Amino acid sequence: MLLLFPPQTEARLFPYLSLPYLTGYLRRAGRTARQADLNLELFHHLLAPEPLRHAQERHLALARTDMKSWYRAAMAETARRFLPELRSQVLAKSGGGTLGADRAVRLANQAVEVVLEESFLTRTWPSLRTLDEQVRQTAALPMSALDVPTATLRRLVERTLADSRPRVIGLSIAFFSQIAPALLIAAWARALAPEARIWLGGQQVMLRQDDLIALASVRDAVDALCVTAGEEPLTRALDALDGALPESAVPGVRRPREDAQPRPVRTAFRDAATPDFADLPVRSYVAEDFQLAVVSCVGCYWGRCVFCSYGNRSLPQGAYQQGTPGQIADAVEHTVRTHGVDFVAIVDENTNLRLVTQAMREVRRRGVRVTFSTRNRLESVLLDPGFCRELASLGCVLMSVGYETNAQRLLDRMDKGVRAADYQTIIDNVVGAGINLRLSVMGGLFDETEEEAVESRRFLGSNEDKIGIDVLQLMVAEPGTLLASHAEDYGVRLDRTGALAGNPELNYLGGRHGYPLSVPGGPERDESLRRLLDTFEGVRPQGNDALPPHLRRRGAPGEPVPRARLRPWVRPVPAGPAAAMVDADRNVTLLADLVWQQVFALPRADVAVEEEDGTLLIARTDSGGARLRRLAAADAVVAVPSRHLVPGSR
Repeated sequence: MLLLFPPQTEARLFPYLSLPYLTGYLRRAGRTARQADLNLELFHHLLAPEPLRHAQERHLALARTDMKSWYRAAMAETARRFLPELRSQVLAKSGGGTLGADRAVRLANQAVEVVLEESFLTRTWPSLRTLDEQVRQTAALPMSALDVPTATLRRLVERTLADSRPRVIGLSIAFFSQIAPALLIAAWARALAPEARIWLGGQQVMLRQDDLIALASVRDAVDALCVTAGEEPLTRALDALDGALPESAVPGVRRPREDAQPRPVRTAFRDAATPDFADLPVRSYVAEDFQLAVVSCVGCYWGRCVFCSYGNRSLPQGAYQQGTPGQIADAVEHTVRTHGVDFVAIVDENTNLRLVTQAMREVRRRGVRVTFSTRNRLESVLLDPGFCRELASLGCVLMSVGYETNAQRLLDRMDKGVRAADYQTIIDNVVGAGINLRLSVMGGLFDETEEEAVESRRFLGSNEDKIGIDVLQLMVAEPGTLLASHAEDYGVRLDRTGALAGNPELNYLGGRHGYPLSVPGGPERDESLRRLLDTFEGVRPQGNDALPPHLRRRGAPGEPVPRARLRPWVRPVPAGPAAAMVDADRNVTLLADLVWQQVFALPRADVAVEEEDGTLLIARTDSGGARLRRLAAADAVVAVPSRHLVPGSR
């Protein structure tokens, strides 16, 4: 069995868990299984001299006059200059050298995105029909006609198949942005390993099985869609290849050229093995430190939030399954003792906090010390400050929660099952216990009024010193949700003609995709987006790890800075590209911070740039000294004492 996690997604902090759990189960059953995270391996291969050089050259032709092209060329060139430090941090967690770990990770991610720009792998799709057509066309191209990232992926697929010679190839598709790359891999695999069975599984297959099974690229290359948890179906598929049962008896699958409905599976989450991370380069994920993850359940014990495709699948009897405290403790202990990790993310859709508390008590009784994170709602159990303190004492350092609104009528319409009146007490309890609280913020809620949106933004702003914000997104009507299946009950209209709607302005490659929706009598999409962008601009969540330095709260301003040297990742913008951003008569110097993706404007009347060096800034006025002080606080420059200036400089 060869299990693959395809590109393209930002899920590179630690291994996505579908492969390790399936691998653990198969190996416990005595089967030979290999897993490969092609999403991560592609990242490693693109964070390299030749792809970065190619990306730089692609933008150089227009870089003299076009700000966008200049910025991307400068990003690629800066990454090439720091490449040993970037690769050292990503591959070995060495600290990132001069850059430091946080800047190295940011620059590495941004540089690879420049390489991926305009690749087939990062296209956004107006419909599954268009996606299907382009997959089939791209699969037929020779290697020489592929863009650099896609050709690199093709070579990775060839090498992986040659190394493993699999009987079954399983592709786990967790995110919409992985569908087209996964189908392309399936087409290549069909040609490279014609005897192998090719399976698709994962969240997107469960959500979109009816649409996917109708695609020509699926019919051409795929033998089965796994529409349940994959442990039992994959094991039985290998049994069928051994002749122990007919392939038609394998449970949990739909076959593209057959009408039969899937046979039921008999295994449950409590039959799952501990995750097996062997084969995966666990210390080479794209994070500042080494971390791994486990799950405590399948599905969501609440399951009723009408916009949640994952949770709504948990509503039928028996669909939600959770582990025992001992089983969860086994997974945590095995992960910590096997790999030496000191942070474990519990990445459920909605963690049962009381269950995890019991499990982590057992972990402590076994002598294991580890910090952990949870994902959950702002629910009533957190009204107890003693419970929050116990969570923290057991090692909880991070809690990720969904936040939609402070308007109770909207929370009730979406059946969220929480009380807005409790939010402030919960935030105070969680943060007071020393747990970092991160919010995923959703807008575009039914017929939300301007006053309700302003009140929610005010609430977030009043707590910006206590919270982080991981993502902002507009509500999407994904297939399989109550919102999609009963739209009229929630006052929305859906366009089911085949067009796709996502969050291209806010989320990576559009984020979640579903049916375009409108709300009679409610705000238009542009208005909902404007409100969410007002939150992005107006709320400065100090709990974010990745908060740009110039937005971080600081004490007293300090003394003006008369002279300063640019940080190595900050570049003066040449006159041609700068003219594309500012009028020539504004007489300013632009500085581009390539790590934090900021552009600063300095009036030349206040600050001079030393001509020969180009990196030394000199204050001409008191205002210039204050501006250089602010740049130093933003980590864009370093103050230079006079004795460190070269002879002859002012």
